[in-house]
Amino acid sequence: MGTVLTVNRRFAAGIDVSERAVRLAVVSKRMHAHRPVCVERLEEVLLPKGAVVCGDFIDRAAISAALREAFSRLPARGALRSLRCAMAVPASATLTTRVPLEKLSSERQKPGRDPRGLLEPAVLAEAERIAGIERGALSVDWSIHERNDGTTEVSIAATGRQYVESRVEAAAGADIVLSAIDGEPVAALRALCYSAAIEINRDERFVACWIESSGLHAWIVGEDGVENELRYPSPEYSSAIEALTDLIGKGPCVHWIYIAGDIELLHRAGVSAQMLTIAFGCPVMPFECAPFCNGAQRVDERLAHSPLFAVALGLALREVTS
Repeated sequence: MGTVLTVNRRFAAGIDVSERAVRLAVVSKRMHAHRPVCVERLEEVLLPKGAVVCGDFIDRAAISAALREAFSRLPARGALRSLRCAMAVPASATLTTRVPLEKLSSERQKPGRDPRGLLEPAVLAEAERIAGIERGALSVDWSIHERNDGTTEVSIAATGRQYVESRVEAAAGADIVLSAIDGEPVAALRALCYSAAIEINRDERFVACWIESSGLHAWIVGEDGVENELRYPSPEYSSAIEALTDLIGKGPCVHWIYIAGDIELLHRAGVSAQMLTIAFGCPVMPFECAPFCNGAQRVDERLAHSPLFAVALGLALREVTS
């Protein structure tokens, strides 16, 4: 039965390792069908204090044990055991930049990757420059994008190699092979945009917010994708409300605000959903996996409505929608 299911559906798992817990989201998607994903399973295993500190895996044995426990709760047979698994690195450990293509290469490149390797030396040099770390100690990813104005730019993401290696090793300690490693903000944004695409009209603009221990990440998303972004705290802003006001600006109106992550941290900063509604004149919607929990497996209701699963879902989405 597992073989038959795998032929007709793609299965993947997103693994979010925070300072407090390991969160696992398992999703499936029909092959060649324009249907929403199904969240098959959500699991959460608490970590001992100090196992993860500022994105560093301090106690890899404890993390591997938590991963092993989370996966042990999945059905012993079937497609849920044949998973592509992705994990993330924290925003605090990742540097990103966008560079005009002409700054890196005089040759015309198509959007996507760098098949002939002509761009790689220049990308690695740029990553080395922004990180201040020699390229041998970095893990670097990049892609080429063509903007609406016809110009081409290269998006570069770099992180210390030790962050990647620690995640691969912790997963291996639980007999898990990672197929991808992504950035936490990118994964959270992917989940927020996917949820919005299902719930609101395509032409409606919204603010996507993700809150984690180091602060607030926010994006303006329109019909053509991300229009602007910011990170708070930042020296130029005295409050999260001021930061979001500057992000939204005086352009076209915003119809919704989506919030994911540790929303309690926003409350401690004196910002509530009601305050955001009043300040920006639009509804505020907390992210949840519940709309997608229609798979064959029963999902814990508390976890289905938790905004903390945005990163885990975004990681799993990467593996079934790309």
